[in-house]
Amino acid sequence: MKPFRCLLLLVLLSPLAALAEGFALPAFEQVRASHLSSDALLLDRTGLPLADLRLDTRVRRLDWVPLAQLSPAMRDALLTAEDRRFFAHSGVDWVAFAGAAWQNLWGGGKRGASTLTMQLAGLLDPALRMPANRRSVAQKWDQSRAALELESKWNKQQILEAYLNLAPFRGDLQGISAASELIFKLPASRLGPSEASLLTALLRGPNAAPPLVAKRACRLAASLGRNNQCGEITRLAQSQLDTPRNMPRYRLAPHLARRVLQQGGQRSTSLLDGHLQARLLAAFTPQDDPASAVLVLDNSSGEVLAWIGALDPLGADGVVRPRLAPDWWWPYATALGIEQRQWTAASPLPLGAVIFDPRDARAATPSWMSLRFALRDHQPAALIGLHARQEREAWLERLRLLGFEPDGDTPAAPSLLQLASAWRAFAANGQWQAARWLPTQESNPRRAWRADTAFVLSDLLASPGPAGWASLWQSHASEDGSRLLIGHSERYTLALATTGNDPLGLWQRLQLAAAGDSRPPPAPPGLVTQNVYFEPALETPRSEYFLRGSEIETVTVLADGRRGRIIFPAAGLNHVLDETGRPRERWILQAESSTALRWLLDGHPLGEGQRLLWNVQPGQHRLAISDGRGEILHAIEFEVHPAPESQER
Repeated sequence: MKPFRCLLLLVLLSPLAALAEGFALPAFEQVRASHLSSDALLLDRTGLPLADLRLDTRVRRLDWVPLAQLSPAMRDALLTAEDRRFFAHSGVDWVAFAGAAWQNLWGGGKRGASTLTMQLAGLLDPALRMPANRRSVAQKWDQSRAALELESKWNKQQILEAYLNLAPFRGDLQGISAASELIFKLPASRLGPSEASLLTALLRGPNAAPPLVAKRACRLAASLGRNNQCGEITRLAQSQLDTPRNMPRYRLAPHLARRVLQQGGQRSTSLLDGHLQARLLAAFTPQDDPASAVLVLDNSSGEVLAWIGALDPLGADGVVRPRLAPDWWWPYATALGIEQRQWTAASPLPLGAVIFDPRDARAATPSWMSLRFALRDHQPAALIGLHARQEREAWLERLRLLGFEPDGDTPAAPSLLQLASAWRAFAANGQWQAARWLPTQESNPRRAWRADTAFVLSDLLASPGPAGWASLWQSHASEDGSRLLIGHSERYTLALATTGNDPLGLWQRLQLAAAGDSRPPPAPPGLVTQNVYFEPALETPRSEYFLRGSEIETVTVLADGRRGRIIFPAAGLNHVLDETGRPRERWILQAESSTALRWLLDGHPLGEGQRLLWNVQPGQHRLAISDGRGEILHAIEFEVHPAPESQER
């Protein structure tokens, strides 16, 4: 009876060939084009992967893998286990179909006969999928008809390629790319025979226990003549099949990835240098603050070359977080005063109260420091006093040119990104432009400083280090106790925020990792070098850069720390003129100064010299002295009243 029943079954199934039309199956090109990775990928400027984000939580799939890029071992294992006569049948393997039907209907057991084409039809059309343990002859009938139609429109290579990219493997993993990269950390092109046997065994039971998967894979390897691989297969099954599969594959720049990547399948090329990013991350030690943030800009272009939001990939992005730092603006206020010729690197600044030595006024307790050392040593009284003399609107306009949006006199909490962009203008001959991390971002450069001003400020804060020359500003503790270090070397502007114990050492390590042997920049036109001497000699003579016309050779500082003061009249004097009829009263205005003086009365020029004759005029007056550059050295207010008889009349 057995041959008769087989013949009868074939006769019953033969109409399938004539009924192979009518399923709305898509074209291969449609399937491939509609394949969307669940992950988005951030690349560096050369295409090196920096970070990936999973944005589809329903299924985990990665990029489509062309058949030409598939490991030969994977193809051999798949065809051996799932469809030995794949290249011989036309969608339905009639011999296997008949044998399976006979065994399932009359043989007392269960046996499958689905070809890869039939399985692919079920993947393309959910209505054709056969739930486990609930397959019926009608379902097989429909799936077989769809397979015949698919083979009439697709070629074998397309069918095999689509199946491997759509098949479920383990958990929510779909497609050979996700399975190979997330289980074995290998691209599909590098799968070996052991990995291929395990992945093929997963197709029969994606969520089966590792021992069962290993047993099936060992049986498959044996059928391929690889009996000696069972030990390796078992080891891989135990160690790899159930490891966490939802972790990112690339972790160089997770914080920037979260800022840039928006949807699954997105591939964004950034301006970052992946090798530089990796070197900077490697420069950190386990003792360094996990919240440390680093930003590196290219001095010539303003492009972001490295972005480390924190050492903890899940931490908040410290590059864009606002930070309260009370002294971050001091270098910018200093540069503005230099450009406006209010002071120079050698200008003496008062530091506080004065204690006079009665034997020698020149031996008074030091009460001044030059601008260079006051800036280097973070002398708040001196630097805040300088800023108080600046015109407010000019200061606010300069902040706007540097990319800040001042609220009041200064932005209260700038980010590391803003600070790095502003500082880079010192390294770029005074040209500011917004930092760019994507090629599509526009950034129109504008002049924020004169080139000579930018150079002088950089020189004020310059010093040699392990990686060569650098100009660096260390901002004191912000609200979270971190230090902000913003500076530049020959090629890069590097901004660091850290609460580590050695912020300067860390900044220098990062500079060395970025590029060592940094050289100082050449001086631009418009600068004058001048040897400067100080009297008293509280600072040693040195050569300084000056904007042309502001140079000075000797800085003489008075005992009270000023370069000039008015001796007569006294501040707050309230004077009444003599009786009328007498000659007009005259005063000899007197001042002490280390430089040539100019007198101003109520804002108008009055004369020059340390002594000046003045015809006294009634009224409330403001008397000031300035140096040759117009810097106000001292100012007082006093009042002169008319004679009593003149008031009665």
